[in-house]
Amino acid sequence: MENGLNVQLRHNPKETSWQDIVEHGYIAVLDADGKQLVRRDGFQHNTNLRRGGAFDMSAITAVVAEALAALPKEEEKLPSFIESTFTTKVEYERWIEVQKAEAGAGAPAA
Repeated sequence: MENGLNVQLRHNPKETSWQDIVEHGYIAVLDADGKQLVRRDGFQHNTNLRRGGAFDMSAITAVVAEALAALPKEEEKLPSFIESTFTTKVEYERWIEVQKAEAGAGAPAA
């Protein structure tokens, strides 16, 4: 949570064996739409807990960093007229149009 992420545990009812170090104890981090951002096979498996698993703080830090990097970046919000340094509304609106055109120029054509 200190990195701006909220996590909800979701149980997978599929039975696995202790020998299975891929599906047994795997974790997956999903975005709000259900898209998988990160997956770590056997992350909670007893054989991995302290070496690249759930009790290894560097492994946890890596999962958080990878999840954050996989999230789409929020668009930079333009300041309102009051927040801007423009002295007239006309200047501000002209500037807004230029910003929107420049932002659209970087987008691929549909």
